Amino acid sequence: MDRRHFLLGALGAPIATRARAAPRRKVVIALFDGFGPEYFEKSDMPALRRIAANGGFKVVKGMLPSVTNVNNASLATASFPDEHGITTNFFYDPAKGTAEEMKSPRFLMKPTILEKASRAGWKTAIVSSKDKIRSLCSGGAAIVASAERPEPRFLEIAGKQESMYSAAVNHWSLRVARHLLKHEGVDLLYLSTTDYMMHTYAPGESQSLEHLHLIDKMLGEIFDDHPNLEFYLTADHGMNAKTRALDPVRLLRAAGIEAASAPLISDTHKVHHQDLGGSYYIYLRNPAEAAKALRALKAAPETGQAFTRGEAARKFRLMASRIGDIFALAKQDAVYGELDAVRKAVKVRTHGSLFEASVPIFIHGREVDLSRYHYNLDLTRHLDLEKA
Repeated sequence: MDRRHFLLGALGAPIATRARAAPRRKVVIALFDGFGPEYFEKSDMPALRRIAANGGFKVVKGMLPSVTNVNNASLATASFPDEHGITTNFFYDPAKGTAEEMKSPRFLMKPTILEKASRAGWKTAIVSSKDKIRSLCSGGAAIVASAERPEPRFLEIAGKQESMYSAAVNHWSLRVARHLLKHEGVDLLYLSTTDYMMHTYAPGESQSLEHLHLIDKMLGEIFDDHPNLEFYLTADHGMNAKTRALDPVRLLRAAGIEAASAPLISDTHKVHHQDLGGSYYIYLRNPAEAAKALRALKAAPETGQAFTRGEAARKFRLMASRIGDIFALAKQDAVYGELDAVRKAVKVRTHGSLFEASVPIFIHGREVDLSRYHYNLDLTRHLDLEKA
């Protein structure tokens, strides 16, 4: 069922929602932004290490482009991008020649697990460090908290509003999550953090180690609060250091091909990534020049792979109507963006490419067959909300 028919059905007929008898399960779905496997490997995180030691750990594939909105939407709806429709952080509309953040729920074409759980009688909540995830994924949540735009009652619970360019903003979100689980009877909580620390610090740096150690300590406190808690954790992407950048539109123009684009990694927080990412959608003025454009892009030393719209849609399960004529993926040390030259040297930690698409999953509190888990979104695809 797509989101449109889900909502029409909800409006057109009474919803057979169960009375508020609390489910016997208490579930947390957590997406830690930028938490690639190397951050877990390098960090002192005893609570997560206990989960891994007990067999609840695996490295799987995230969705491409390896950016926040695409992967949060996939986890929150338990579906692939060709189903839910979120294909980027920043959506370029070639018909209008304009771009906007893909954070409005109007872009989302599948119901969230929070909506499904709410209809089944669960009390639901979402806590997000980034407000765009609150906007995109909060459908069905009875309680909504955003660290970026906190309501006064959450400031009383978790303390003052923290800068988005800090480790403390994620710790704020964990404090709110713990409160909601312990004191407000939440059965299903979706938790999403922000990746400023990963953009800023490599896995072994002291600031990163301190940030993740405290997060792990707070998770341990939540586990202590709820001995029967089901906990499912993954990431949207990893992170890599980048040293060279290419402007694909300028490159194609030099080859006599007119094109347009917008940085698909872009969002409100430019300090994180400087609008430089490891993948790019390119819209050709003349789509018949796709083969010529692909040759030019593939010949660029910064490019790892490039695909036509149809190839990309099939290979990465993307919605063809919401991507460019070409989908380009950079090499591990390279990024794409809008530059003042065809290429230049850069120094940035960022994501978006295949090289940031491996992510961990952690499962605690429920016996599962990990051989069934291949993608981050499998955490919710295999979460049976009807099962006691």
